Amino acid sequence: MEMHENHQISEFMLPDMDSTFQLFAAHLRTVTPDWSYPRHSHPMFEVNLLLAGRQEMTVNGQRYVQEPGDVMLLRPEEIHESRASGLESMTYYCLHFNVDDRVLRGLLCQGKAIYHDGGSLLTQAIRPSLDKLIALTTRADAEQLGNRMRTMSAVYELFAGFSETLTESRKPETPGNRTTRVASEIAAGLEKCVEGEGAESEPTRETVAAVTAGLGYSASSCNRMFHQVYGMSPRQYLSALKLKKAKLLLMEPSLSVEAVSARLGYKDIAHFSRQFKRWTGEPPGKFRARFHI
Repeated sequence: MEMHENHQISEFMLPDMDSTFQLFAAHLRTVTPDWSYPRHSHPMFEVNLLLAGRQEMTVNGQRYVQEPGDVMLLRPEEIHESRASGLESMTYYCLHFNVDDRVLRGLLCQGKAIYHDGGSLLTQAIRPSLDKLIALTTRADAEQLGNRMRTMSAVYELFAGFSETLTESRKPETPGNRTTRVASEIAAGLEKCVEGEGAESEPTRETVAAVTAGLGYSASSCNRMFHQVYGMSPRQYLSALKLKKAKLLLMEPSLSVEAVSARLGYKDIAHFSRQFKRWTGEPPGKFRARFHI
């Protein structure tokens, strides 16, 4: 039935949302007093909550000492190592995650604080969701669908805690802040390229070059500013956008793999198949078969 504007009294709508996250190696671990983990880095965010004992963590050459209740928040590629430093066993909860929401990534990457004590605003904001995740981690039926959905809910609560706290603590930005503005323009341009159905697919390097060409900065400067804001290079961001769209299209029952390849702009399905396997470790047909039995 057609709704006439003059008959409408009020209307409330949620914003359209299209965001995904990946959760990696979330674990609750108790270790001996002589335990240590070697120096390493990875392309994910990491949250480390100490529950018992004492932990020393060195991040980018800076030493931090965690007491029970303290949280460490690490950004992608930060070099870190840790060890138990007390006389008793140590228990900690650790999770790694990636999220493609541009605003949240910006908040997480621009926040410079790594160590947050148990009484800090950030720790208090995220501790309830971490406690939910710990309880779910220790369940024998954690893999059951209902508990997987509860895990997803707790992760989004974690993100809400991050976003609210980091937004409040962030220093006001000057209008037209160059780094944030340029990075945002690059991200928007890359998203527009991926969403342009039927557009001819270009190599990632050429797509990034085309998007950054008119901004008035060198390629290296654009790459540096983008990484500073979003914690990854423009090429990595573009690949993540392409993979996300490829997965969504492959889950559409009315589209064949060939149609998905064409929709993404690939001239050659073999090229698309190789790229998808490079991204995920499996060919698109195998991924698609899991959703269409």
